[in-house]
Amino acid sequence: MTKTVSFINLKGGVGKTTTTVNIAATLATDGYKVLVIDLDPQTNATVSLIDQEEWQERHDSGQTLYHMFNDMLKGESQFDIDKAILQDVADIEGLDLLPSSIHLVEIQDDIPDMDNKAYVSHVDVLGNIIENIKVDYDYILIDCPPNLGAITLNGISISDFYVVPTVPDILSKIGISLILNRINSFKKRKHSCKIDLAGIIFTKVDYRTNLHKSTMTELRSGDNSEVVFENDFPQRISVAEAPVDSRPFITSATAKRKSDFQDTKNIITNLTDEFVRRVGV
Repeated sequence: MTKTVSFINLKGGVGKTTTTVNIAATLATDGYKVLVIDLDPQTNATVSLIDQEEWQERHDSGQTLYHMFNDMLKGESQFDIDKAILQDVADIEGLDLLPSSIHLVEIQDDIPDMDNKAYVSHVDVLGNIIENIKVDYDYILIDCPPNLGAITLNGISISDFYVVPTVPDILSKIGISLILNRINSFKKRKHSCKIDLAGIIFTKVDYRTNLHKSTMTELRSGDNSEVVFENDFPQRISVAEAPVDSRPFITSATAKRKSDFQDTKNIITNLTDEFVRRVGV
């Protein structure tokens, strides 16, 4: 059975995309069939897996998530899910991508108006589109925008689980409670949504700082202790530089030249193994 997981944080710059892309890439190299859906208009997951030229081809042919939503708003039929999905991206067999577009910003505020024009709720557009292709994948990982607006709710609505990547600082700690409360409220209103929290992943961890260490200790001993991942994702320059090659860390030529490549790869592998244990196979 396909496991669909949304990666969510209301703050930008917390390593959400990096976590999503690298777990997806590792799952694919382990033999799973994986689809990354980039719901974020910033397109960071997209450009981490394909280059600008390939993205431009997708956009020019009307095959990005912008076109999916725009079709519903305008009653058009340019978008075709079978044409939109890019297969075996980043030189990784079994890793597919449904790309985003910066143009999503232009229509994101109009998406809720869709309820007055279309036969489908504005939070069910993505679910309806991918319904027939879900069975082709073991895992669908969704990189959500840093908000809980209409686009993000499309991801939450179809997800079995959600993961909260977070930098272990004070502001992020406050944001975790807000995310949990908002998603629980959404579930109460949309009874078909069965999403559960898979866990909180500490990202961009700097073990030298007392703030990071104390925040992690506090969250691991509090009410949320069971949902905090045992494995962290430390701050690594090699990971941050990997998207320069339009690749995740494990297939980035830039990353492979770094002295910490194998050590970082092991960290990502352990994180992915725990992810599988938490969401199932």
